[in-house]
Amino acid sequence: MPITRESHTRADAPSEVDRAANTPQPYPSEVAPPTVVDTLPQQASTSPGDGSEVQAKPDIRKPSEVDMDDPNINVVVLPAEKPSFKQQVFGYAQVARGTAMRKPSLKERGENILRGEESMPSKDT
Repeated sequence: MPITRESHTRADAPSEVDRAANTPQPYPSEVAPPTVVDTLPQQASTSPGDGSEVQAKPDIRKPSEVDMDDPNINVVVLPAEKPSFKQQVFGYAQVARGTAMRKPSLKERGENILRGEESMPSKDT
């Protein structure tokens, strides 16, 4: 379809949309004043206070300060630390190997590693 002179002129002439896009727009701070907040920011806290300091509980004591024979005291014993991923892989491998080769000592060693009672041997030994 050939381009006529009229359509060529129409395409080259700037439209109203083009003129509006080229005019500078004011910044939002020039149009609306900034908002002023007079209150302090709220802290996410479920306990009293503003959350700026840690409130220590006075009834938590170290094991050396506690009489273990006192019936009014609840003593919580924490389990051993969970073995690392590498130790878990080694422990499961020992259990599988001990089961397949029918070596109960090897299987028991792997179970001890998984429970955290025994450590994995180092590469030096």
